[in-house]
Amino acid sequence: MAASRVLVITWIALVLSIPFAIPNMQVARDFAAFWTAAVLALNDQAAQAYGSAEVTALVHLFGPANFPPFFYPPTALLLWLPFAGWGFAVAAGLWIMISLGLYALALRAMQPELSLWPAFAYPAVLFCALYGQNALFTAALLAGAAALLESSPIYAGMLLGVLVYKPQLAVIVPLVLAASGRWRTFFTTAATAAGLIVFSVLLFGTDAWRGFWDALPIAQRWNASGVPGFQTFVSPYAALRLIGADAAIGWAVQAMLTVIAVICVVVVIPRRPGPQAEIAMLAAATLFCVPFLGQYELVIGMVPATWLAGEAIRTGWLPYERGALALLFVSPLAILIAGSKGLPLGPFAMIALLALVTRRALHHTRRNE
Repeated sequence: MAASRVLVITWIALVLSIPFAIPNMQVARDFAAFWTAAVLALNDQAAQAYGSAEVTALVHLFGPANFPPFFYPPTALLLWLPFAGWGFAVAAGLWIMISLGLYALALRAMQPELSLWPAFAYPAVLFCALYGQNALFTAALLAGAAALLESSPIYAGMLLGVLVYKPQLAVIVPLVLAASGRWRTFFTTAATAAGLIVFSVLLFGTDAWRGFWDALPIAQRWNASGVPGFQTFVSPYAALRLIGADAAIGWAVQAMLTVIAVICVVVVIPRRPGPQAEIAMLAAATLFCVPFLGQYELVIGMVPATWLAGEAIRTGWLPYERGALALLFVSPLAILIAGSKGLPLGPFAMIALLALVTRRALHHTRRNE
């Protein structure tokens, strides 16, 4: 715990030193896209979040060729609309603090006996905060669902349904819930997602959804061609492209590992290893389902890691588990440094996490049989 406290203090000191050490650093740069789109939506111009007006506003904030595009569905505008009434700096600060607070509360509800210091010290948390990204919020939804899945399946389904704001992270949610036979949560998730979609149509109109669908091919080309930099992603596709592999090879390996991850889910989940184990499997496998997974989204891995740590403390560590979790804890920093040198380590961390979660879940089912 002492090391975690030192890291948290270090991260705080780094953030506070940015205005003096790196005055030109664009903190919360990605949040600018969310905020600008929400401002447009607040002014009844949600459809323009996918057009030139949004680009113009971001250029005004960050300068030419430095703006992040907005590729989220209109359901995501519901999430950021409350921040549109604030100036950018205040809105970004509120977003980061609120999402960090929700992340901490959800992990506490999931494993109340564990200290939160490691969760705060995890390097991907710093990355997420500096970008102003949304992975902390996603992790909070997953951890909250893990905490509520058994005792309050309806509320767990509502949390999982909110993932419709970033649907690529929800692609295997129906599979996990169906395989585990959690039908109340399954239908609540579907109803929540459908309700948010309908509400977004009523609030922002069909033009916003049309703009989103038109932007999807642009988003695909933008990411697949490596405009943000392949070193900023941790997926197998990006790893292979970073070392110079052809796109077809990258897609093939990405698809193969995604299928393997889904097979792990299909094999383990029907054995009902427990609610938190099921969400841990969901989170670990989901990382393989997103070919453009940002480094900051490794925060999602804290959900299965928290479950692993809690199980180990209660029932004992499995061979190599403690050391592997320690390496995974520092992996975001290693991935960042190695990526800057053209060496992709992200997929290895993801594979290790999925292997640990799968082994622990199978061990849990065997122990209870």
